[in-house]
Amino acid sequence: MIEVYFDFVSPYAYFSLNRLDALAARHGLQVSYRPILLWAVRRALKMSPPMDDEPKGTYLLDDMARSARFFGLPYRMPDAFPISTHLAARAYYGLAAIDPLRLRPFMHSVFDAYFTQNQDISDEDVLRKIGGHYGLDPETLTELMTGDGPREALVLANDDAVARGVWGSPFVFIDDEAFFGADRLPQIEWHLASRGQGAEQPGAHNHPRRAGADNGI
Repeated sequence: MIEVYFDFVSPYAYFSLNRLDALAARHGLQVSYRPILLWAVRRALKMSPPMDDEPKGTYLLDDMARSARFFGLPYRMPDAFPISTHLAARAYYGLAAIDPLRLRPFMHSVFDAYFTQNQDISDEDVLRKIGGHYGLDPETLTELMTGDGPREALVLANDDAVARGVWGSPFVFIDDEAFFGADRLPQIEWHLASRGQGAEQPGAHNHPRRAGADNGI
């Protein structure tokens, strides 16, 4: 099992999640996606939001556009960035409980709406419209975004992320090995291919939660 913590506000999650599904399938694994609120997780870890750090914030804006070109994906920096994605995350967890088959399409549609269509995914109406594409009526979407169950699931995911030392998006766990950022995909592939060969992974036991570079947010 590959576990992925991500925030819908993260362009690097948008760049990498489709590829993670394909990568996992090549190795006979499934992916468990867990949306979080990165700002809340970083605050709990006493870390500032990534875009608040200068000159890192300026660099990241350029790197996001460059990374989109590298991955060959359509991309438009949203006018409202960053935003809170608590409604989208709650809808995800609510949908997971009632109709997991529509989970992946919904997830990718939320990313597409934000990073290619400049839609405000913090708006309930926008999320209801996305859900409508998959046959979800507005009342159901409203319940998913506001119900106690999805709300508690998001709180639990945030708490788990803090406990596991998650500080960016996407943040991938394979067993106890952590990988951060879209640029870790080749290393994840290498790691999975190396499993079971008896080879010691460089740095695997010295820094189990620090693998990864800064190609993530």
